[in-house]
Amino acid sequence: MINIKKSVLVGHYICFLIIFSFATIISSYLSLDSKTYQRIFFNYSSTPWSNLWVEIRDYEMFFLILAKLLNGWPCIVWFGLIAFFSVSLKLSLIAKGSRHFYLSLLLYLSYFFVLQDGTGIRVSLAIAIAFWGAFFLSNGHRKKALLIIICSGLFIHYSLLVFFVVFFLSNKKITLILIFSWPISIFLWWLGVDIINMLNMFLSNIESDWFGLVKLKSYVSRNYEVPSPYSSQFIVLYFLSIAIFFRYKKELNNFEVICFNCVFLSIFVLGLLVGAGALQNRLSEIFRFGLVFVFPLYYRYCLEWVYKPWIANLITAGFLIGYFYYYVLRAGLIIWPENWGHF
Repeated sequence: MINIKKSVLVGHYICFLIIFSFATIISSYLSLDSKTYQRIFFNYSSTPWSNLWVEIRDYEMFFLILAKLLNGWPCIVWFGLIAFFSVSLKLSLIAKGSRHFYLSLLLYLSYFFVLQDGTGIRVSLAIAIAFWGAFFLSNGHRKKALLIIICSGLFIHYSLLVFFVVFFLSNKKITLILIFSWPISIFLWWLGVDIINMLNMFLSNIESDWFGLVKLKSYVSRNYEVPSPYSSQFIVLYFLSIAIFFRYKKELNNFEVICFNCVFLSIFVLGLLVGAGALQNRLSEIFRFGLVFVFPLYYRYCLEWVYKPWIANLITAGFLIGYFYYYVLRAGLIIWPENWGHF
């Protein structure tokens, strides 16, 4: 028994080292946003500490402090530390909150890894911390959860302030409301109700130079018409999540209920904020990370339908590989350098 536990721990540590290394390299040199983050590091690491209270209008305190502490160091150290915190927090939470570590790990790697730990590294770390808050909430530690989510939003990424809604997602009664909220939002769009335009008018009356509000205004102001407020990917996810939630409803633990509600909320956000693509995707991705922790139930549901494990494995692998190819490689989240000597 002890040897089995040691083998499991060794396997987890090996996974961490591999993923941490790739996260550092991709975010430093190969991602869509790597040059932007390099510029952030070099611009703010060399400024005096007295500028910190002014600079937090531009970026969150954690990253500014870390950059100043590493003044004179190569920027890859900064990227490495961010990757270390983000990946370790996510893998440790997967080990605690998922029914099957490696199934959740596969979804994380194909669906979220490059998008978050390789590209949006600030929000990625904030999401990791916030979901730990959700985990503590599911175990009855409300004050601890509140403190963790506050820290995630104020010091790591301002967008995670919306994650306070998780305190209303910890029971199954809210699930029906969330399930019906997406088709209602689509119906309102069909009627011509423009939520983004109303939000834009509301925000235009608020005078503030706080970075978070300025960023929100810029997201909302970039409104554009779309032919349809949905995609086949999210239609499939929506109906599949409904089927799986009700199939295993009686055996879900509190954390899984929160995660399912986060998935439904993420889809609702896509329908509600049609037209503001940047804001729509950013907020949706925050809550959609809950999918990682309930993904073993999706695999189990597939297994119940096809009976044969090898067929379920083939379907799952096809889905994960297909998603990674289309939404990561073809989408251009990874940019291969022309000169490998750059490393």
